[in-house]
Amino acid sequence: MKNTELVLGEFFNVLPDAVIMVDSRGNIVFANEAVNGLLGYAADELVDQPLGILIPENFRDAHASHVLRFRDQGKATAMGARPLLSALHKSGHEKPISISIANLDLEGQRYSIAVLRDAGDLHSQIADANAQAETDALTGIGNRLRLSRAMQAAFQTSSPFGLLFLDLKKFKPFNDTYGHETGDKVLQIVARRLLTEIRSQDTAVRLGGDEFVVLLADLADRGLLQQRAATLARSVSQPIHLGELTSEIGVNIGGAIYPCDGDTEAGLLKIADQNMYRAKQAGVDYHLAD
Repeated sequence: MKNTELVLGEFFNVLPDAVIMVDSRGNIVFANEAVNGLLGYAADELVDQPLGILIPENFRDAHASHVLRFRDQGKATAMGARPLLSALHKSGHEKPISISIANLDLEGQRYSIAVLRDAGDLHSQIADANAQAETDALTGIGNRLRLSRAMQAAFQTSSPFGLLFLDLKKFKPFNDTYGHETGDKVLQIVARRLLTEIRSQDTAVRLGGDEFVVLLADLADRGLLQQRAATLARSVSQPIHLGELTSEIGVNIGGAIYPCDGDTEAGLLKIADQNMYRAKQAGVDYHLAD
């Protein structure tokens, strides 16, 4: 294998991408010089180390299973790669990378060769695209997609949360009287007021029109949800000053709590929406599930 390593070194060390070769036991038998720039290791530091040294701990089991399946495919072949993965830098932080892998049968043994490329720019582009996809273009707060992802994350960890569904009072006649441009400014002011009243772990979104939803993380107490609804109602209902125009936009709020009032997105939103209508019909600012 020593002669083979020399040949590999002459070939792979001229490449700008990091290259790692792994044997059937999952141990690294070769790394080129570009590994240092990408992952902080000198090439000889990685030789004889298990591949897991470069895999974030929470991905190691899944990665090991995937590598075993790939190695047993029976012939050397390129592996279809996910567009973005994470490798563990020597410093301990995770490094976004793209990776291509192929099997290589050499001297009666099977090896896997991985070519790793820095994907920091791609990671930033994906993060920016995700943020844009989750943002309401008019108000700059979250949209329905962000709410959905926040709810799904809570479902996965069984973390309780409160949900407040807000509908502005008499917004349509206000919009018709003063025009959509003025109405849009009011919606932007309401969105900013919501943001000032919630914590960093909470989520405020505009569903559309004059409907907003606030998700209050780790909240399971109905009395506390009522307090938060009252605070939001007071904030939203403060006078709005737009040039010479001063107006008050009230709000009706309905609430629900996960998991007490439901365990699905649609179910919880329906209950919160129904309670909002009960508040509207009763002429009060908010109504919560019993």
